[in-house]
Amino acid sequence: MEKLLDLSKEVSKYLVMRDHYLSNAEDMIKKNNLRKASELLWGAITQTIKGLACLSNITIHSHNGFKTYIRDVSIQVKDKNIFLTFSYLEELHRNFYDELIANEDFPDYYKETLLFIKKLDTIAIEKIKKEEAEKKEV
Repeated sequence: MEKLLDLSKEVSKYLVMRDHYLSNAEDMIKKNNLRKASELLWGAITQTIKGLACLSNITIHSHNGFKTYIRDVSIQVKDKNIFLTFSYLEELHRNFYDELIANEDFPDYYKETLLFIKKLDTIAIEKIKKEEAEKKEV
């Protein structure tokens, strides 16, 4: 993640905000305010996606934009589980409004959020390494 934070201010701002949301979500989980924690986890997910998209000069402006972008990433890296996990984690956003996630199921969403973010960070790092290697070839 340190390598990601060394990138442009634009990418950095998304990752800093992502980490802020994650920290606040963890505070809300400790307070058993899972409704608020859900929205903060969703915010962390979307900031991570925006950071990854920014590496390709893509700006996402809508919920559908996140879905379309993640579908494309899933296809590009040949890992359909990225899109499936995103679809599963969309429940976090809905949970803020409708409290759909049972308290006993919430730890699974938290765990999947962290794994999803880690996977996207890995994709970003690989993208950076590839671009650096291509620059050296030129």
